Amino acid sequence: MTLKVLRGDATGELELSGTRSELRSLGGQLRSGQGEILLEKVSDPFPYSRSLSRMTFRQASGKITISSSGDSGSMDLQGGPESFSLLAENIEGFAAEADQDDHLHVDHFPDHDCLAEGSGSVVVAIDGDVIPTS
Repeated sequence: MTLKVLRGDATGELELSGTRSELRSLGGQLRSGQGEILLEKVSDPFPYSRSLSRMTFRQASGKITISSSGDSGSMDLQGGPESFSLLAENIEGFAAEADQDDHLHVDHFPDHDCLAEGSGSVVVAIDGDVIPTS
């Protein structure tokens, strides 16, 4: 898999990108609630500060918390199975239906279905690939 996660150090903003098939595959991995994915290194992450090296996810109770500390080089997700399943559905649906230039913003708001209060946010984008014909 060649998923990429870029981080803006000043804002903490994260961007996750991959091909449609990679994003659909990520959905399946998220449903397991446990794992680590090594990410593709981006040599020039502009307008972001840097490219992260891995994504980890593990089961806990409740809604998902997304975090990435300044020095960790990792995007970490932690939450319950129902929340991981909802996040997976959102990413898979985006990968299947979105136009090439669309973005999926996964941001906390009151009563969010799967993100915990205080969670970081992530923008999901599709890397250049062919739009499915099915």
